[in-house]
Amino acid sequence: MRNKNRFAQKAFSALLSLALLLPGCGGGGGGGGSSLPRQPALIPAQAVNAPVIYRRDGVQIGGDVRPSLSSLSPAGAHGEVAVSSGRVRDGESAARVKDLLGKHAVGRLPTLDPGTPYISTFELKPTIQIRETTPDRYIDDVIRVVQLINAALPYDKRISVSPVRAVRPADHETHYIPAGHIYVGLERQSTWPPFEIPPERVAGVEYSGASEDGGPASYIWINTDLVVSGNQLRKVLAHELFHALGFYAHIEPHEYRTVMNTDYRNFPITYLPQIDSDALYALYTRFTHEYGFRPFDPNDLGSWTDVSFHLRGDMDDASFGASSRNGLIQPWAHGQGPETNLADNQALSGSASWAGRLLGFTSNSESLAGAADLTINLGTLSGRIDFTGLEHWGVNATPGPVGSGRTWNNGDLRYSVVVRGNTFTQVGGDAGEVTGAFFGARHEGMGGVVERSDMSAGFGGTR
Repeated sequence: MRNKNRFAQKAFSALLSLALLLPGCGGGGGGGGSSLPRQPALIPAQAVNAPVIYRRDGVQIGGDVRPSLSSLSPAGAHGEVAVSSGRVRDGESAARVKDLLGKHAVGRLPTLDPGTPYISTFELKPTIQIRETTPDRYIDDVIRVVQLINAALPYDKRISVSPVRAVRPADHETHYIPAGHIYVGLERQSTWPPFEIPPERVAGVEYSGASEDGGPASYIWINTDLVVSGNQLRKVLAHELFHALGFYAHIEPHEYRTVMNTDYRNFPITYLPQIDSDALYALYTRFTHEYGFRPFDPNDLGSWTDVSFHLRGDMDDASFGASSRNGLIQPWAHGQGPETNLADNQALSGSASWAGRLLGFTSNSESLAGAADLTINLGTLSGRIDFTGLEHWGVNATPGPVGSGRTWNNGDLRYSVVVRGNTFTQVGGDAGEVTGAFFGARHEGMGGVVERSDMSAGFGGTR
């Protein structure tokens, strides 16, 4: 980096991260399989929504935390939904989380004190701005990676993607990036501003620094000559975003299976590896600081468990639920993908409705349950979803029968939604984000997740 780059003048001196060239492994913004209808590309507003992942065993919404039925115990029924609950050891140990974060702290160079490992985090909710020179076809890839990362971040630290593009400066100018912002560009390396091009031919590069107003900021370039689309591009982008979020070291594959391996071609990035998910959550809940930059003390991790408490609901066309561990609530829903998009289902007209249940946790990890009702106008592909009769029980407790709990808040949440392909998201109503999808060959089922600062839950229903 040249000295005229403002980042090189700050406490967060520039860091160069080089990602290796990865082989192509398919995928764009589509439905994830040749037998499934292609889905519309995601837009910046959907960065705060949960990921929708098309897998061989079906469509998964939300976190990668769906437990097997055999690992849980039956816990009665809520309407037509069979409820199960139980504890599963599915997380990383405190020792491994401390060890990995320690490697990243040591890997940060230079530091204020060369003998002390340092960590840094964004104090504000990070905001990504995509460069105006980035082709529109890459926006979907950026949003999908952000959704995966957000699933592991505390609600108040989740990354948003601005609909306003970042303006590229003239070649003779230096950057000004507002505090809390990450500028991301995806284009050929030869078109990057000269002062940003490393001497090597690289797949990705990330520079972390302090903005002129003092807060942490970062910018990332992805070389589309080397990583052109789909899974390989998302791997490199996840790697560089982790650098921006405070993960400085390159980790050897024999130590940890992580997106921070310099050669991470041997696993897909369908979801983050568990060690990355747990370390990211730990960094942004146990190690944050008002100034963002501080010496690393592994004892700051405090109480930590690798055992999650799960709630799961099962009905004919959907399964759904949530996990609770170390204060992170991760909701999910799962079902088989439809043969067509909802708009192309000739058997439906007028309006269609689905009814079912919701299962999850409050922000204090109290179990939560209620009814879920979705109605869609097939002509406008818009409608509403209502969660009613919401009640809660104890911390990590098995929900009792319907009506046996205490009313949660005022007992209901209501959202207007819009359908895109086979998914639906909130466009108005109460606070929070709703991410849903339709299940079954002919859209017989639906499911999804609702996430707020005070609760997170999975839901499902049948038509």
